[in-house]
Amino acid sequence: MYQKRKISLKQRIRYAVDNFMARGGFSIFLALLSLFAAAFLFMSILRYGASVFFPEETVQGTTDQLWRVFLQISDAGAVAEDGDSSIINKVIGILTVFAGLVLFSSLVAFITSQFEQRIEALRKGKSTVIESNHTLILGFRERIVEIARELIIANESERDAAIVVLAEEDKETMDDFFSEHLEERKTTRIITRCGNTSSVEALRKMGVDSAKTIVILNAASSSSTSSEKSIADARVLKTIMAVVAAASKDGHPLPPIVAELHSARKRRLAESVEPGRITTMDEDGILSKLLVQTSRTSGLSIVYSNLVGFEGNEIYFFQPKGGWENLTFRDVQFRFNGCVPFGFRKKNGKILLNPDGSYLPEPTDHAIILAEDDSSIQFFPSQVSQPQDFPLPKKKIQVGKERHLIAGWNVKSPLIISEYAKYISPGSEIDIIVHEPEETIVTTFKSIQKQHNSHKLRLIVADIHSPEILKKIAPHKYNNVILLAGEGATAEEIDAESISILMQLRQFFRSEEKSTGNPVEAKIITEVMDSENIELVLQTGVKDFLISNQFVSKIFAQVSQEPQVMRVYDHLFSPEGSEIYLKKADVYFPLSPAEVSFSDCVHAAQKRGEVCFGIRLASEEREQEKNYGVYLIPKHDQKFSLTSNDELIVLSDDER
Repeated sequence: MYQKRKISLKQRIRYAVDNFMARGGFSIFLALLSLFAAAFLFMSILRYGASVFFPEETVQGTTDQLWRVFLQISDAGAVAEDGDSSIINKVIGILTVFAGLVLFSSLVAFITSQFEQRIEALRKGKSTVIESNHTLILGFRERIVEIARELIIANESERDAAIVVLAEEDKETMDDFFSEHLEERKTTRIITRCGNTSSVEALRKMGVDSAKTIVILNAASSSSTSSEKSIADARVLKTIMAVVAAASKDGHPLPPIVAELHSARKRRLAESVEPGRITTMDEDGILSKLLVQTSRTSGLSIVYSNLVGFEGNEIYFFQPKGGWENLTFRDVQFRFNGCVPFGFRKKNGKILLNPDGSYLPEPTDHAIILAEDDSSIQFFPSQVSQPQDFPLPKKKIQVGKERHLIAGWNVKSPLIISEYAKYISPGSEIDIIVHEPEETIVTTFKSIQKQHNSHKLRLIVADIHSPEILKKIAPHKYNNVILLAGEGATAEEIDAESISILMQLRQFFRSEEKSTGNPVEAKIITEVMDSENIELVLQTGVKDFLISNQFVSKIFAQVSQEPQVMRVYDHLFSPEGSEIYLKKADVYFPLSPAEVSFSDCVHAAQKRGEVCFGIRLASEEREQEKNYGVYLIPKHDQKFSLTSNDELIVLSDDER
């Protein structure tokens, strides 16, 4: 049995007052108003009682008494009106003034403190966001600038678009960051809020259920440690579950979610939460495949930089209202102008890239089209051009042995070597130069070496900064020199080291050209972590480069608006099926040179079972204002004078 506590009335009153005041600012405001009313009533009673015994000729009735009390309690200067009054009324007036000073100063102090708290709350970014059809980005990393920049371009056709960012960073820090990096926002507003991205309540405040799409950024970068990536992946999974819990109410469908995860197992786990609604991305895998493809084909990085994102050309899905009219894929390619169909997406989501020319699309098939904008896609009722039928040369593309030099080692190295092994001919060489490699690197390399014993893999332990080492390994004799991003606290530090090595390589190449009189054919491909350093990389003379943060961020933004686009990229980046190649024009035409239209190029590529969607002119490959000679999806009637050095940009099953 518990013993009943003896509680006094004073304690009960104090407890009730404490509970009332603890309810917040409004309770305090009511308490101050109540004290003001009580003081006004008390002083009015005193004043009225004094007037009974000491009547005043200057005060006419009760109303005047109350008015004088109100003036004195609200304005200390009003006590002067009692200058001719009795001593009692003067004392009451003074007491009234003191009561007013205490109460009004307390009220002013309370209002000021509440206003400051409100301003502070706004600074902290805790308030509710009332938006709909907005893009919600959860997390904050350097790549968010590129994603936001792409979304701003995508939103140009909208009158009022919004990007809402929820992260644990301070709101002022995020606002300053966007102000510095994104001055031009066109029709898009960027709204930042500070909070836990895996909090259901915080997500509901962001309007998660009314969002157009949700982007979840991973806190760990490609250069982070395995433990950091594991922890960051776990947080992304927790955020996904919180989004599902916050958005799944009243039968409302879950908005499309695009999440960045490093672990393949966790990517599968995330996609199983809501199949078809959650798309995951692997930064390391995408960059490794892009680096291998762009390094083996000169100019391909320019093509990809025009392909991904919203600035330039994009991938769309299109279905004509009247159906495909029993046209073959070969015929469909001549029913569009200024955009090129790559293949089809089946009703079940299956992607068919570069199908056989005789393929008959079903009425439910959507064409996969490369176009500058969805408004430029038009399906014409008849063929837009009549190509010339040039005889196809018997010349074949010879694929010989290759030599690649990889400078540095990071988490993508095993993936890059494995990707190279899928493309290059047997007997090709891949040399990796690493300064003071750790034991784990040596062990990993030996394992890879055993897996790909048909190729010559060699680990060189040396410092690439040394001029003697450069002269010994002769990087100018390789097909490609791939410079991998090293380690560093920030993207700026990593890029600074990369640019330093690039300058040394370019200086070495110039000295070799000067001493031998022969141009160096080796290409330099490097990772650039911060896209703002592109101009510096170009100054070193690098023709082909991979912009890690920019490439992945552009794909991220594009997939966030159309998740099915990721399935197309998965096919393009895979060695199985069709990939993008740049092939010499003399494989398609008898050149002398040849004056051809883009329509002629499409027809010639069809004969080889390929899809042509662009031209690269060698004479313009160093002219930035002409997009380095790359012309994507030109009009069918646009003319080109092709030489043996020019290339067709095609989608093909192989590079031959």
